[in-house]
Amino acid sequence: MIEARYVFGNEAMQLSGGIRYEVFTEEQGVDIQYERDFYDYFAHHVVVMKDDLPLATGRLIFTNEVFLIGRVAVLKDHRGNNYGDLVVRMLIDRAFSIGADEVEVHAQLSVQGFYEGIGFIPIGEAFYEEGIEHIKMVVDQKSLQKSCQ
Repeated sequence: MIEARYVFGNEAMQLSGGIRYEVFTEEQGVDIQYERDFYDYFAHHVVVMKDDLPLATGRLIFTNEVFLIGRVAVLKDHRGNNYGDLVVRMLIDRAFSIGADEVEVHAQLSVQGFYEGIGFIPIGEAFYEEGIEHIKMVVDQKSLQKSCQ
């Protein structure tokens, strides 16, 4: 059975930490010192699980007056099942429900199209975070695509 739920604090890190390590550190070479930060313990996290096995995750933080989605990751063998779409939409819903007018993501260029399919609009020029090219994107309730990819 597939289950998606919001988690916080230590529980969030227990459930999402392995996914993030596998995707960001092992696959993409992101230094673990950068991948984990103090926001993890205050963020709204979503974890998608199948039979108690965590498969996908992401988080929402509020910083500098911005609702920011980040750390969206799906285990390699489970990509293509719309788990990432579910994670992002749940995080967007949470942001809107707690007062966001728009939600931001720093999308890796390789997944820009994924975020555009949800309704995110690119803003500005590409930039690098941890050696990976990203673009700032935003979504509001008008641009949000209602149907899943």
